[in-house]
Amino acid sequence: MPYLRSVNTIVALSTPPGSGALGILRLSGDQALTLIQPFFPGIQSWTPRHAHFARFVVEGNVLDEVVAITFPGPNSYTGEDVVELSFHGSPFILESALNALLAQGAQLAKAGEFTQRAFFNGKLDLSQAEAVGDLIASESASAHRLAFRQMKGSISKRLQALRQQLIDFAALIELELDFVEEDVEFAQRPALLTLLSELEGEIQKMLQTFKLGRAIKDGIPLVLAGAPNAGKSTLLNRMLNEDRAIVTDIPGTTRDTIEEKFKLGDHVFRLIDTAGLHESDDTVERLGIQKSWEKIQEAQFILHLIDPQTTAVSDAQGLQESLRSKATDAHILTVLTKADQWTSDYGKHWPEALCMGEGSSMDDLEARLNQGMVEAGWASHSEEVLIANARHAEALQAALHALMKAHTGLEGATSGELVAYDLREALQHLGSITGEIVADDLLSSVFSRFCIGK
Repeated sequence: MPYLRSVNTIVALSTPPGSGALGILRLSGDQALTLIQPFFPGIQSWTPRHAHFARFVVEGNVLDEVVAITFPGPNSYTGEDVVELSFHGSPFILESALNALLAQGAQLAKAGEFTQRAFFNGKLDLSQAEAVGDLIASESASAHRLAFRQMKGSISKRLQALRQQLIDFAALIELELDFVEEDVEFAQRPALLTLLSELEGEIQKMLQTFKLGRAIKDGIPLVLAGAPNAGKSTLLNRMLNEDRAIVTDIPGTTRDTIEEKFKLGDHVFRLIDTAGLHESDDTVERLGIQKSWEKIQEAQFILHLIDPQTTAVSDAQGLQESLRSKATDAHILTVLTKADQWTSDYGKHWPEALCMGEGSSMDDLEARLNQGMVEAGWASHSEEVLIANARHAEALQAALHALMKAHTGLEGATSGELVAYDLREALQHLGSITGEIVADDLLSSVFSRFCIGK
């Protein structure tokens, strides 16, 4: 069998490792079609995007019967020739086939290398490529919708429009610098100031969506807070339907935060159990309480758990005031716990509270959370552009800062050279989001987070 050494073709397993019904090996590169040919002696020609059922032969022995599909570039995911081979999902078969392809000259793909090639070949911009990773990692319907919209260019299109408006005016400012001795003015200052105000407003609007976008992508932070032994860990275990946290009658059992994912409808919550909030002389417990308050400040939803048997009304009201002052944007739901153990009229002080005890249905709690989502405006997100990536938010913030400097400079009759510098800086930050202006180390950081084979 003739061996062809190809340095341009990469290969990787594109399905999860382990046994399964199917396992897919994917190749991409200029020599992909040539490289696979020796393994398919029964096929003389390949019909693009057509499923070929054939034997995969290694050194004269049939390894497996596979389905092979070819996607000639540039009409492929990466823009290069791509081949997908569907084997039976035996680890032995897949390892043998992978080793044979490597021996034939393919190179093992790095994490995210297929999508990186798609970026370099203009099939995706950088924000779309990042959305591919988010789509694979999506754990809820809302996260899936968000990633899919971004993969189809919702952010890219908006940024392209913003950058083009800015480029047109920046070009006029730059042109003035070439005629500085003639003292001519190509860019109308009032129009430029109006444009900068509009762009600043658009970017600020996009930045305001980051909190929602990040929560949809990573999970909405929901904190269980309350005094020691209020039933937080018990409720955590019930919501997760497993014994995730230790539960005892001893106050202060939970000394650190516990985080788990909790799915409700179209959304995923980051459920955070915290240490009991009170004054303590114990050094370790104080550290846990401090960390709990940090999580409370980051929360979007807080379940304030109160045990009417052990907590005075004034103490509970004082703690809730502290919660509201520390987490000003959070939606707080009061839950009176251990309702099966008390008979007092404690509930009259909390007419809107949810009463829960052993054996209580979780339906009421889930209904209250859904209601809270509606009241907080989180139940639906019709905005076409939602910022969910911290890198995008940082770039937008930097671009906004540069635009505001240019705005101030124009109003103060700053030299055109300084204004042009600020405009170039804004363009650079906006371009870094889509990859129009990007450094190699940033690309390495972005694609290294992808799974192998994508």
